[in-house]
Amino acid sequence: MSQFEILAIIFSALFLAQTVVFTYLLMKAQKRMEQFMVVSEAGWPEQKPGDLTETEIKIMELIESRGPQSARDLSKALGLSREHVARTLKRLVEGGLLVREGKPYKYRLTELGKNSLRSRDVTKT
Repeated sequence: MSQFEILAIIFSALFLAQTVVFTYLLMKAQKRMEQFMVVSEAGWPEQKPGDLTETEIKIMELIESRGPQSARDLSKALGLSREHVARTLKRLVEGGLLVREGKPYKYRLTELGKNSLRSRDVTKT
């Protein structure tokens, strides 16, 4: 066997070993990522009562106290940009916590949204 053939075999073996190691590490990293993030069918992280952001909670509390609100109303009340509020509202609608009605859109709490706020109030006390 020539030196070239020996080097070709060694190179092939090293390449195969490297591929196996990288595949293993990639699969291990993917499993770790899946543990930290559960994604709904809509592609957004699932909304759980304990996972609500401060802005999401404030929006839901405002809607609960004032009734159905538009993105503009909420934006003014919270002092946030309409775009930021609109993105947050979209997440809450996709999470099933709010429902959007009419034109211009008004947002109101769903039963799930009401229950999320109630369960949050219970855990705070």
